[in-house]
Amino acid sequence: MKKLIDPVFYHHYCHNFFLGLFFIALISQVFFWKKTDHIRVRDQVVPHAPSDTIVKILSFGDQEFLFRILATNLQNLGDVYAGFLSLKKYDYSRLYLWMKALDQLNHQSRLIPSLASYYYVNNDNPENIKFIVRYLDEHASVDIDQYWWWMFQAIQITRINLKDQQLAKNLAEKLAKNQAVDAPLWTKQLTAFISKEQGDDCMAFQVINKLIKDSENSTRPIKPEEMNFMRYFINQRLISLKQKKFDPRKCNNPL
Repeated sequence: MKKLIDPVFYHHYCHNFFLGLFFIALISQVFFWKKTDHIRVRDQVVPHAPSDTIVKILSFGDQEFLFRILATNLQNLGDVYAGFLSLKKYDYSRLYLWMKALDQLNHQSRLIPSLASYYYVNNDNPENIKFIVRYLDEHASVDIDQYWWWMFQAIQITRINLKDQQLAKNLAEKLAKNQAVDAPLWTKQLTAFISKEQGDDCMAFQVINKLIKDSENSTRPIKPEEMNFMRYFINQRLISLKQKKFDPRKCNNPL
């Protein structure tokens, strides 16, 4: 049977053909590398947060499933380039928008405020920390009775990281309004602690009076350890005020 293609001809020219393709690919690769060598990947660790419309489209009616996916992504931001990036490179304004967007999907979850309070707070830039405090304040203010713990976290972060005692006192006044059954009594005492640090004896005295009245009119049982702590706190503050010869009549709004 006559062979249609000569084996020697096929072997010779087939190798030449693939060798030519190899050199074409090699030259194209070198050309591409020369043209793109100056391009660098941006350190855009935190992408733009999705809008409410995009969130509704992506959820396909299952908001909880989308929440879990996006929350996992938020938790693993910075896990790029086969390593981890410093929190200093994160855009906290975008982080704030991501947290707010995820709250719209599931406000009851503790995951997002936990990430804010215990992970993303580890940044020594005060401007970044302000976004964390702002988020926790807004998250807890939705229902202070249910989310009082996160308001407390905002207060502690403000006191320790931001060293802004006035803002901490403002947040403590919000926390003191909670009527949660499971909230300990000290949630109503933080204003006095901060006022003492500021040297505001009038405010500390007013809070002491309010604590006494609240304990007398409380409808929920007060635990013995809470009552002992409250008594100790009041006694110590009163001793300090007496030593200073404090006169409550000199306060602007004495109780």
